Amino acid sequence: MNDKRGEKLKKFRLFLVLFFSLSSIACKQKTLYFTPEATGYIYDSVTKRPLSNKIGYLGFNGSTPSSASIIKLEANGHFTIPAVTSSYYFIRPNVRQYMDAPAEIFISYDNYEKKILDYAPFIWKQVPERQSGFSYYKKINLGIIYLDPEKP
Repeated sequence: MNDKRGEKLKKFRLFLVLFFSLSSIACKQKTLYFTPEATGYIYDSVTKRPLSNKIGYLGFNGSTPSSASIIKLEANGHFTIPAVTSSYYFIRPNVRQYMDAPAEIFISYDNYEKKILDYAPFIWKQVPERQSGFSYYKKINLGIIYLDPEKP
């Protein structure tokens, strides 16, 4: 009787090991990338010099949360807009709102006119078609963006 009990215990332990091993594999976190990461430089259109160390608003129109859109430019005018992402384990989030979002970046710095930049041409040129879905991390370089000073 002890042998049967020991055998059942071994089978139960094996079952638990297999169950938790397979569960941990199935519980791998997945990430959706709704926008690419975007980098570039912001320059003054009159002086042709970079906007150095300025703090302003820069993000994906309709996708970047307002708290994440505050971006400080580096001394050479360089910026990075992080990709808008969502992570999940089992239930994939609704992506409809991101499918309809415009491919636009908003740019707003004090003493300069606000600007909306269409980044779709950069996606077409820099991201391979096989990586166009939400499952792939993408990075685009916007180059130099010129802002016009506000008129008094």
